[in-house]
Amino acid sequence: MRPAEVELTALGETARFSAQVLDQNGQAMGAAVAWSSGDSLVATVDASGLAAAAGNGMATITATSGSASGNAAVTVAQAVSAVVVSPSADTLVAGDTLRLAAAATDANGHAAEVEVYWASGDTAVAVVDASGLVTGVGAGETDVTATGAGVTGRATLVVAAAPPETVAVTPDTVSLVAPGVTVRLRAEVRDRFGRTIQGEAVAWASGDTLVARVDTAGLVTAMGRGTTTVTAMAGSASGSAAVAVLRSVTSVAVAPVADTIAPRDTLRLAATAFDENGAVPAAEFSWSSSDPSVATVDTTGLVRGVAAGVATIHATSGPARGGAEIAVVNSERAVLAALYEDTDGRNWTNNRGWLTGAPLDQWHGVQVDHTGRVAELRLARNGLAGPLPKEMGSLEHLRHFDAWENNLAGPIPAELGSLARLEFVHLGGNDLSGSIPPELGNLERLAFLELGRNELSGPIPRELGSLVRLEHLYAGGNVLSGSIPPELSNLRNLETLALGWNRLSGPIPPGLAGLERLAVLELTVNDLSGPIPPELGRLTHLERLMLGHNKLTGPIPPELGGLSSLRRLDLGPNDLRGPIPPSLGDLASLESLDLRSNELESVIPPELGALASLQMLDLRSSALTGPIPTELGKLAKLKMLDLRSNKLTGPIPPELGSLSSLERLLLERNALSGPVPPELGRLASARELELAANDLSGPIPPGLGQVVLLERLGLASNPRFGGDTPPRTRGPCPTGEAPDRRHGLVRA
Repeated sequence: MRPAEVELTALGETARFSAQVLDQNGQAMGAAVAWSSGDSLVATVDASGLAAAAGNGMATITATSGSASGNAAVTVAQAVSAVVVSPSADTLVAGDTLRLAAAATDANGHAAEVEVYWASGDTAVAVVDASGLVTGVGAGETDVTATGAGVTGRATLVVAAAPPETVAVTPDTVSLVAPGVTVRLRAEVRDRFGRTIQGEAVAWASGDTLVARVDTAGLVTAMGRGTTTVTAMAGSASGSAAVAVLRSVTSVAVAPVADTIAPRDTLRLAATAFDENGAVPAAEFSWSSSDPSVATVDTTGLVRGVAAGVATIHATSGPARGGAEIAVVNSERAVLAALYEDTDGRNWTNNRGWLTGAPLDQWHGVQVDHTGRVAELRLARNGLAGPLPKEMGSLEHLRHFDAWENNLAGPIPAELGSLARLEFVHLGGNDLSGSIPPELGNLERLAFLELGRNELSGPIPRELGSLVRLEHLYAGGNVLSGSIPPELSNLRNLETLALGWNRLSGPIPPGLAGLERLAVLELTVNDLSGPIPPELGRLTHLERLMLGHNKLTGPIPPELGGLSSLRRLDLGPNDLRGPIPPSLGDLASLESLDLRSNELESVIPPELGALASLQMLDLRSSALTGPIPTELGKLAKLKMLDLRSNKLTGPIPPELGSLSSLERLLLERNALSGPVPPELGRLASARELELAANDLSGPIPPGLGQVVLLERLGLASNPRFGGDTPPRTRGPCPTGEAPDRRHGLVRA
């Protein structure tokens, strides 16, 4: 076959193939040939060998004579001959859009698939995106082109400027105080899209030229007293400004020219305007204060004292103004009056003496120092309701402020941070909200700070780490968030740090181990994470370490066994793992040990039997294994032993019967086996004995019926028990019912 291969670049393009049939000796035979195409969607062939392109791709053309055949390859690859953009010409307004379409064709006019790239000849006139969407930008003419496979088509676009839609005149209100006074007005012309039209001609006009005139540039000149409207016009759009011409004021006098008031007191000032002929009747004034933090003034000239200082109150009429100097003297009596008013003093539980002329130390809860200044405010549980006034920051001699268990609301005034003598602040049990003011970190003498049980939020200010004399810091029971500031490690005199029942997160700062005097560290019910710092084991004065209800991980540090003064250790629930350190048995003063709801997966160390002062031991739900140590029978002061929901095995130690103070023995949901020790009948103080859901066997000891105070005896789900529940020989059944002897269970 000839040719052996052909490439066609347009649909409908043809190529002629010829075929010669040869015999076995290579001699031409002149035999008839049948033609066929391997893919008629790419190329077709007629009976004479004329192939025609039908679609892009490759096809094989075959000539067949008898059993002999020959092949030739046809490749169809459309080449773009033209790109046509439609519409080819159009007009749009700046800001409008127009969708253009581009069609590419080959040499025979058939559509060709090709990626088209759009471009604008002048992006200051119009821009086009990748999909052919044109947006008018500014007045002018430009070509938008579409290019595919090196072939470009174009459309010519004319963009017309958007007509004026609105005119904004500034200022829109003008007061002129005398004929001849001028003011420049400015007009901004905008189209319907709110865009400024630059260079648009504006015509100006005055509604009453006897009052004011305006030139072509918008300069307004006062002519006579009255009011008028000045209008700016652009096309069919317009805007206006109100113009008022008043009498010319040359001076203003304010009376009194000076005075003294207290914070929250008021004073009415009067102003008179003068022109060259004397007082101006019905003159209008605007009032202002040089320092609103000292004194404010309303539109009528009523001055109100705010805080100690001096402010000048000005009255302005036209170009003239006058002033009065107002001194605000911050008397402590006025501060206490502000506290009374802001916290609903009329409904206090005890408001004896308040707001009377009696000496301040005869006002309920107020104590003064030797100079007669307020030194203490003791208003706990007195029905205070409302915000604390900022004026309290002026009680410069205040040492003691106690207002716990009231209904105080709102933020803690930052101004309290200026009370340099303050030693004691107790605001717990209120409804205070907002953040803890960082300014409290300025109280260098503060020894006691109680902010617990409020609605305070946000982080704990790191500035509190500057309170070097602080001994007690309570901020639990709020919604504080963020991490515990490492700066609290600087509080070397701190004895109590209580931040529980908040939303604190992050690790426990190891630096807290440097607080050598710390006796209470209470961080329960937060979102703290990470390990328990082993450095805490150096706090030899620590009596209460409460870290439960967090997300702490890692092992229980053995170093905690060095806390020789510890009386309470709460570490559950958390995500702690690993063994219970035997060193905890060295805590000779420990009265309560709570390790519940962790993943300890260890045995109970027998060393815990050395905790002679222990009254509560809670190890439930901690994946503990192995036997119950017999040494626990030495805990003579123990009142509650809770080992529920573990994996404990072996017998119940008879030695537990020696716990004469034990009131609650909770061993259910384990794998304990063997008989119930008769010695448990000696638990004279027991009120609750739970042994259910184990593998105990044998008879139920009759002595259990001798435990007079017993209110609940749980023996269910021990299938190998035999016999009945022993009858009670003294005292009523806890519920007033006869014991249920089925499965050995007395219902409580």
